[in-house]
Amino acid sequence: METQKRSTNKELNKNFKIRISRNGPYLVSGGIPLSEQIIGTNAEGYSSEWHQGKEFPLKENYALCRCGQSKNKPFCDGTHTQMNFNGSETASREPYLKQAERIRGPELELTDAKELCAIARFCERAGGIWDLVQKPNTPEAKDIAIEEAGNCPSGRL
Repeated sequence: METQKRSTNKELNKNFKIRISRNGPYLVSGGIPLSEQIIGTNAEGYSSEWHQGKEFPLKENYALCRCGQSKNKPFCDGTHTQMNFNGSETASREPYLKQAERIRGPELELTDAKELCAIARFCERAGGIWDLVQKPNTPEAKDIAIEEAGNCPSGRL
């Protein structure tokens, strides 16, 4: 019976690499683990937490879909070539704090770069993070605001 030595994350990180191909997929190398993360909702229908989804077998290299049309998501199936996908970067190169609005409350301060929004809706629970930050905070409201900002997948908040 063969045993396989597992490298530590620190050792693996030296080899991790993600390259964006021109008008094509993300090319991932170095044995980066890949899994789905699913947004869970609460009783009111608001995004409230992340759940572990499918874990994909560890591979040394992946080509991940960037055009959104692959029939084998998250992997690229070459559809980008048939649809003439234009993968030109259009995001701002401005530093985050130059893009963000600063919202100050009695105990918390929030920075919000609206252009980065991925519409995951973690920020809408309990009246919305913007109201939670600006109102006098109860310990529960403060915790919810911090959690909402921490769960934002795009880095907007």
